[in-house]
Amino acid sequence: MLPIGVAPHRACGLLALHGLRRAEKVSVETREDFAIGDATVRLRHAGHSHVGAVRSNNEDSFLAAPPFWIVADGMGGHAHGDLASRSAVEVFDRIRTEAAANARSVLRAIQDANAAVVGLRDGALSGTTLTGVAIVDIDGAGPHWMTFNVGDSRTYLWDGRRLEQQSIDHSAVQELVDAGVITPEDAAVHPQRNVVTRALGAEDEIEPDVWLVPLRGRQTFLLCSDGLTKELDDDEIARIIVFHDQQAAREPEGPSLAERLVGAAVAAGGRDNVTVVVVESEVPEGAFDPEETIDRDPRLLEDTMPRA
Repeated sequence: MLPIGVAPHRACGLLALHGLRRAEKVSVETREDFAIGDATVRLRHAGHSHVGAVRSNNEDSFLAAPPFWIVADGMGGHAHGDLASRSAVEVFDRIRTEAAANARSVLRAIQDANAAVVGLRDGALSGTTLTGVAIVDIDGAGPHWMTFNVGDSRTYLWDGRRLEQQSIDHSAVQELVDAGVITPEDAAVHPQRNVVTRALGAEDEIEPDVWLVPLRGRQTFLLCSDGLTKELDDDEIARIIVFHDQQAAREPEGPSLAERLVGAAVAAGGRDNVTVVVVESEVPEGAFDPEETIDRDPRLLEDTMPRA
């Protein structure tokens, strides 16, 4: 039987929602072509969510359906955290079949998702992180990835050799690291490591970090809840990606990268729910000129890099 909230008719995506029993997990993997402008982008994307080895319920939700790929990690306990993450992700699921996404529509969706979580308030704490990427068409600049983040769920970019964290954690320990008070190694064991400084539902208006990455060549984005990064550091994640690429060449129908990463985190302790979404894109050569994506209208966004 499918878990609550899974829409089996959606061939291109899946919502991993609340109601998962401890032993259950949710997974999806899809290959498809996505048309944007006059070009077609080849996509392979996968999402995997596991309750972990300790928790009794899963408060994570994810969406893997063009043009959006999202991970949300709910906070506030079983009665509220799972509903908060689900409500935020459902906003994007509703609008994804509308007109082509652009920077402004994504920003509006983030605020709408925040309003949906704020609307759940009933005197109890409720909130969710949100990290994601969207394919957007920028007038005069061509197709881009738009990356956005609120909270300490993360977005990474893998270029085939190096794993780069694109998002900045909105957390108490990250502020201490930025101030030079503690090291990143100290942050991993600091007593305030679970304190989030920004989340959907905390305020009536939310300020996300947003930035743009030109869509070109082959790119892989990895989105995750902190259940992954609590158990695996960036070097370990990169090693699993390399191992997966080697294995995929020999075993094309084997586990997805999302499954391998979640499995490794659960095996390492699984102290929290673990959710990973991976989206790989390939732009056919000559589909559009990457140089055209360099000059951007500054009025599109306040900035195109994350704010600390």
